[in-house]
Amino acid sequence: MTSFEHRQMHANGISLHVATAGDPKKPAVMLLHGFPEGWFSWRPIMEGLADDYFVFAPDLRGYGQSDKPADGYGMMALTDDVHGVVRQLTDKPITLVGHDWGGALAWMYGHRFGETLRQLVVVNCPHPHTFIKAIMRGQDWQRIRSSYMVFFQLPWLPETVITGAGGWLLRRGLTFCEGSKGAMNAARVDELVRSFRTNHDATGPLNFYREFLQNLLSKSERTRLMTEFARPIPVPCTLIWGDKDQFLSEHVAKKSHEQAHCDVEWRPLPGVGHFVSMEAPDRLVAELRTVLAR
Repeated sequence: MTSFEHRQMHANGISLHVATAGDPKKPAVMLLHGFPEGWFSWRPIMEGLADDYFVFAPDLRGYGQSDKPADGYGMMALTDDVHGVVRQLTDKPITLVGHDWGGALAWMYGHRFGETLRQLVVVNCPHPHTFIKAIMRGQDWQRIRSSYMVFFQLPWLPETVITGAGGWLLRRGLTFCEGSKGAMNAARVDELVRSFRTNHDATGPLNFYREFLQNLLSKSERTRLMTEFARPIPVPCTLIWGDKDQFLSEHVAKKSHEQAHCDVEWRPLPGVGHFVSMEAPDRLVAELRTVLAR
């Protein structure tokens, strides 16, 4: 049985909860979760890698046992958080793996801190600039697929929807994303739903979307983002894709190399929905082991 160590780490002015497993002397793999998950969504992946790798996964700012400040949810601050954790846990290049919002941060981290990476692996998240272009141009219905992001801009109501009715709507939303009915790990869904007991628990995760839009509407912040995106990612990149994702377009994601300014290997997972680690952890471990062995 895999042994996990939990620690609170101070990075970028806040405290972040980080779970680790494996021998710190072995090659390091960092895992960044998406919305509305937490470090625990990576638990089976960490168990599948810990014999041969030092794996660590934080609760991102606003989630779980990490601090939930009122601000700091833009991509620059969030990748500064990640960099602060990396610098404390290892001085060697790591493999960074991110899913959904964690994937968006992984792309940005690759642009900003590529010298700390050995390789970059993203699961079901197009490059953020590729995603923005698709929204603006209406490519492959991405504007419609992402319409929930408009709802998330409202005050208090999205929080109430996520936490209300004993988490019934949240649970239904998660299972709606399955590639096939009943595929998602029920215990992990229960754990996720329990992490949203109050509206305050949901505000931080929702602020990722709110500050993202605010930054795009701010000329100075948008310029900062685009300046970083203009730097080529200097390490090998892989995009693993559950091809039953209903919210993110595969057609759009396949263009990510254009904004990453590097080759991006495409590795599809047929029949798998958006929440890959919660639905097909064994298949994801197999994919990651193949990539990590290079």
